[in-house]
Amino acid sequence: MSLYLKIEAACVSALTLLLVYLGWMMFSSPFSHADFDLRAWALAAHDGTHCTRGAMVDSLLKKHVKPGMEKTELVALLGKPDKEFGDESSYYLGACQIFSDMDSLDFYFDRQGTLTRHVIDGH
Repeated sequence: MSLYLKIEAACVSALTLLLVYLGWMMFSSPFSHADFDLRAWALAAHDGTHCTRGAMVDSLLKKHVKPGMEKTELVALLGKPDKEFGDESSYYLGACQIFSDMDSLDFYFDRQGTLTRHVIDGH
């Protein structure tokens, strides 16, 4: 096999691996890599460069956050929100998605303080 063919095969292999990796990164959820851990959540409160909180979101929403729960219950679980605006409370998750500066988990409450919905927002 000539040197040219060996170099071409190496480039094709490297490109294939890169495309597989990028595909995996784009289609795997960054929000389901860890179980919710209260201590880790609290420690990651001001860490905007990693996705520590973000990795726990699926577990948090499936096992701990329930539709209709009160805002006081949510604050008791997660601590004081990083941002509040009207009936919205936001918790910063870190930079979890490609081409996103900072993700947040936003909770919306009705006038009685009951959770109505939540949204993961990529800024």
